[in-house]
Amino acid sequence: MNIGFISEYFPPYAPGGAEWSAFFLARNLSRKGHNVIVITPNYGDLQEESNDGVKVVRFPFYSKLDKNKLILSSFYHTNPLGIIWSSLQIYKYSRKNKVKLLHVQGKYSILPAFLANLLLKLPIVLTVRDYQIICNYGFCLYSKNRACNIIDYFTKDFTFYLKEYIDKKSISVLLINFSYAIWGRLYRNFLKMFTSNMNIVVLSKKQKEIFLSNGYKKVWVIGNSTNFLSDIKNQKKERKLLFAGRLSDGKGVNLLIKIIPDFFEKYPKYKIIFAGEGKLKKKLIKLKKKYPNIVVLGQIDHSTLANLYKKSMIVVVPSIWHEPFGRIALESLAAITPVVVTNRGGLPEIIKDKHWGYVVEPESAKLFEAIEKAIKNNKSLVETIKKDYSFIKNKFGDRITKKYLSIYKAIL
Repeated sequence: MNIGFISEYFPPYAPGGAEWSAFFLARNLSRKGHNVIVITPNYGDLQEESNDGVKVVRFPFYSKLDKNKLILSSFYHTNPLGIIWSSLQIYKYSRKNKVKLLHVQGKYSILPAFLANLLLKLPIVLTVRDYQIICNYGFCLYSKNRACNIIDYFTKDFTFYLKEYIDKKSISVLLINFSYAIWGRLYRNFLKMFTSNMNIVVLSKKQKEIFLSNGYKKVWVIGNSTNFLSDIKNQKKERKLLFAGRLSDGKGVNLLIKIIPDFFEKYPKYKIIFAGEGKLKKKLIKLKKKYPNIVVLGQIDHSTLANLYKKSMIVVVPSIWHEPFGRIALESLAAITPVVVTNRGGLPEIIKDKHWGYVVEPESAKLFEAIEKAIKNNKSLVETIKKDYSFIKNKFGDRITKKYLSIYKAIL
């Protein structure tokens, strides 16, 4: 079967975990004997290549990226000209490669794929890896399942965004962001209109609960996959705690910052590593002057991150928002590294509490307590992960692929 993966980003242009999730799924489907053709914009790479058995076709795009910049402003993909151009390219390359089913992987590829499919008339599946089609800010979903109304959108979500994510608040900056907020809401309305009857795959039971609360009907739950080790015997851990992700409040970085003084007072020989970019990076760099064992790496490539997982004693995922899945937690388990997570979104669906790590409320005191337990019981947690590795590998590997194939079969 020729399956067309449609995504606005794909490795090596992978600004987040979503692109790697799509890659591993495509690779696993290819290993099952299916032809996966990824159709994605060309930001400056080969027009066509094979990546671990997956055919990648990159269509011409009007903006380029380099290794120092992995993502464009969303407006490049959501403006009318960008949508129309992408839809024409998706149509062209789907026809050329005799695609029999479209699988949309990126949120900004939904409208172009939908428009292309008006002519292609193919079965279509959408994997939703965030809450963009419910609310483009999504802060309203921190405390409830229903998305905000238009009044709350501007008086709460938009003002929260300005407070937490915009440093310089000049009149021009406020006006620009206000126009983005208006366009973002309109674009979300378009997305919701076009996706209301699509076959939608979400990543966790919690994410499904949120989508059902917002009027979606055809929703399946399938998690993500990743790379797994071929040799799990020799695992040498160092005195390192690792956080990987956006350095923001939603990811719980402030919860970690609050425990830093107490942590280094009790564990002065340990290091806390932060990998990622975000508003709180400046705060961490300033804090590093007082606590030199803080390591701020910024954005790093996927292979470097994979090595950090292996060497770290614990990976901490202290999210406050409802993670649709929590890829960092899965990648840590794949590296035989125990994980401390909050009970938000799909995170508690990945971690077997007290066996592979600990699941706690998103509070600094409870987070610190769980980290101490993970340090104290690190060897036993590692051994339990090793013992359960075949189960983990099957649950987040072959089983994922089979579930997707069952959906493809059902809609063909």
